[in-house]
Amino acid sequence: MGHHKRRRRSNLFKREFPHIVEVAVPRGGLGKRLDAMHTFHAERGIKACLGRGRREDNQDYLRWYFSDPTTAASFAVEFGGSFLKSPITANT
Repeated sequence: MGHHKRRRRSNLFKREFPHIVEVAVPRGGLGKRLDAMHTFHAERGIKACLGRGRREDNQDYLRWYFSDPTTAASFAVEFGGSFLKSPITANT
């Protein structure tokens, strides 16, 4: 797949799921908490969209993407994540 096609697909995804919740991964992993995160999605009938994580200062973070800001905020509260908004520009 060409670079431009991936970029278009990525931009489309960001428009469809602009609300991001970033969750810090504790040492040893998320364990049953990860199962609970997937259950959160299943109970609401929504697809679990995990994005590329990141690592900063020896801390790993997972990013979960949502189409609805209310659901994203609920997820952040329930799982102790940070509620972010995807940076979308008019040209993407």
